[in-house]
Amino acid sequence: MFMAIIGKPLYDEQGHLIHDGKYDIFPFVYKQAAKKGSKNRPAGTIETKATQNINREEIRKMLITAVLPAIRRKWPIMLPKKVLIKWDNARPHQVPGYEEFLAAMEEGGFNIEFVFQPPQSPDPNVLDLGLFRAIQSIQHRAFPKNLDALINRVKEAYDEFDPTVNKHTWITLQSCMIEILKCEGGNNYKIPHMGKERLERLGLLPEILEVNQELVDQSCAFLNNNVINTNTQEEAAYQFEVDAD
Repeated sequence: MFMAIIGKPLYDEQGHLIHDGKYDIFPFVYKQAAKKGSKNRPAGTIETKATQNINREEIRKMLITAVLPAIRRKWPIMLPKKVLIKWDNARPHQVPGYEEFLAAMEEGGFNIEFVFQPPQSPDPNVLDLGLFRAIQSIQHRAFPKNLDALINRVKEAYDEFDPTVNKHTWITLQSCMIEILKCEGGNNYKIPHMGKERLERLGLLPEILEVNQELVDQSCAFLNNNVINTNTQEEAAYQFEVDAD
């Protein structure tokens, strides 16, 4: 398993790339000395092993030792140091409130925050929409013989990821969010195809997609009629249970 960081690429007013949005990709592995010798290596040889249990502690360690330092190291100097990390709400991904972790989020004058997706929501993950697909396609062209070779090939695929594709992927993410609104929070939709390459050649590719006001109103009405009312009923049921006890 790998943890990857990807951001939106930055361009200057002339359209020249000034930051590709790539920070790094890290494998969940550890080093261990071989206890027994074999025909391929003697005992005591340091081997790379895959971490089998990716729990909250492993996630925390990866964030502190790899992810946050990579962000600080490669953060564009022209941007303010307020960083929002989009993060899903899986149980192992719940960020701990340890002092060590909170200090790491503020190190170097940064203000790093995690923005969580609501539980049980569709997962509009920009990594799945672009980077991970590209890495899988590139990595499958090679035939690594061991874990170290696989890691190297995945890192090479990460480095080869085209910044233009990355830019297009962030636009695709916006279009998916619009489709989610149309589905009232569901995921029964197909990823829209906008013809982004053609639009870019014509100088018509938008950076930010507009959402129809009628769709916004419909989505707000749906939330008001379903989510808020449901929460009110749950609160009332909880109050009754407490009082009855």
